[in-house]
Amino acid sequence: MVGERVLVSRAETGADHEEATVVDFYELLINRESIPSVVVDFDDGQRKYLTAKEPNVMPFDEEEEPEWEDEDDEAEEDADELGGDDLDSNDDDEFAEDDE
Repeated sequence: MVGERVLVSRAETGADHEEATVVDFYELLINRESIPSVVVDFDDGQRKYLTAKEPNVMPFDEEEEPEWEDEDDEAEEDADELGGDDLDSNDDDEFAEDDE
């Protein structure tokens, strides 16, 4: 796990994940309970100590595309469905009928 890239919620809210590198991994023992914990370095140089549980810390798969790119693709598909060439072709037909 040390040296791996992970997605981390800097505010520990489970949202707004950023890439970071694990620099240390350990387990806290509290009341006979083991709590996995990590130390991560963000790309801007900040180091943070936090509990290594989802949704605050998630594995980073470099082969997967980030979710925000998928949202852009969906927005383009929605725009294509709402208008575009189909409406223009109908307008041309109406003008052709008026000329006759």
